[in-house]
Amino acid sequence: MLAALLSPTSLGCDQPDASDDQASDEVGETDTGETDTGETGEPLDSDQDGLSDAQEAELGTDPLVKDTDHDNYWDSWEVIEGTDPLDVESRIYTGYWPYNPDKDALEQGSWASVGKAVGTPFPRESFLDQHGDMVDLYDFTNFTINADNTPAYFIFDLSAQWCGPCHTAAAWISGIDNSDTASLQTSYPHVREKVHGLRIWWITFITQNSAGNAPTLGDSESWYSVHHDNSIPILVDADQDVLDNFGLGFFPHFFLLDPQMRIEYFPTEAQAQANAYSALGLVEALL
Repeated sequence: MLAALLSPTSLGCDQPDASDDQASDEVGETDTGETDTGETGEPLDSDQDGLSDAQEAELGTDPLVKDTDHDNYWDSWEVIEGTDPLDVESRIYTGYWPYNPDKDALEQGSWASVGKAVGTPFPRESFLDQHGDMVDLYDFTNFTINADNTPAYFIFDLSAQWCGPCHTAAAWISGIDNSDTASLQTSYPHVREKVHGLRIWWITFITQNSAGNAPTLGDSESWYSVHHDNSIPILVDADQDVLDNFGLGFFPHFFLLDPQMRIEYFPTEAQAQANAYSALGLVEALL
């Protein structure tokens, strides 16, 4: 029922600004009695979130605020996804991951056209995260809510439960400083800052469980309980498609993607064997 309230107007994806909390001035009336802008004849949408004021009145949402329940998701997005725009506990992603309403307009990658060459889009897929939500990877694309207002790149981290160096990297990126993580921090002193400042999205794929088999939600939950970091999605490669198509046969393994989820840097096997963290070096030096 809620989806039927959406108008066919396109949805924006910019950050809410100060006008969200202010009423529009000089409002006219249409011939039908519905409030409009007085210029275009379109139904009034005071907060410009894609829902008209009349639709918001029916929903009970605030027509002057894009995100009535302040859960980081616009009211119109929640209507699309079937969550409650009046309840902060009912949100698109429990982990507060980003949402891109324009993701369908991007070049769409698929497992049928998977590749490692620069510019190849990563397959569009949804994966279980540590909270049990199915997360669409493309919701992270073109993300600019950071101090620089620049689109964030991605580090994809392929890890396994049995892999000690994988756990060391996870401990380091989550902020642990000890003798095990010291060399990483020395080599890449600004990467953590860039990850936690959301200039880089660090996305961990659990590709194998402790026995080397396909992982489950429990593996993601366990990883999160040990390496607790609310800025890092921990995704379950349940079908091992990521491992089969992007693994190099050893762990840890990292590669870099651009803001539209296209391959930016994928190390050759020789490069990865020489330095498993070469993708992090690019983040340190160039991003």
